[in-house]
Amino acid sequence: MRFRNMALIGGSLIMLVAFGATHPGAMNWQEHVLMGLAKFGVLATPVIAVLFAHLARKALFDYIDLYQVFKIAKESAVGAGLVFLGTCVVIFGLLGLFGSQVNAQPVTTYIPEQAKVYTPQLKVELSKYWADHPKATCSAASSSKSLVLA
Repeated sequence: MRFRNMALIGGSLIMLVAFGATHPGAMNWQEHVLMGLAKFGVLATPVIAVLFAHLARKALFDYIDLYQVFKIAKESAVGAGLVFLGTCVVIFGLLGLFGSQVNAQPVTTYIPEQAKVYTPQLKVELSKYWADHPKATCSAASSSKSLVLA
């Protein structure tokens, strides 16, 4: 195994243990382990995306050997360089396809309890300082059970 691979894997494992062991929300060692595993899952997603992009590139361009292209590029940079650049563009597109993820929760489905406390005050301040706002999306009217966003 190459030194850079050992350094990357070892450094990643050290950081993973440090993130899991120092998480402020964990109360016992099981929660620290779960936090570490959750962080590992988040960090593994881009690696899996790169793997899928590499496999898709191999499947799409099975007739292109990038090592041969690299060897030819050292002799004549124009043709092999264009092939290499085109392959990089395809890999970028595949990474955008496989690697994009959104972890945010839509605000329309869940509004935290703390927000319900302060929305009447926010509505007053919004109307006080910016009454002519064209799209006052935060003009909230709180009812007894739920919060309605206009």
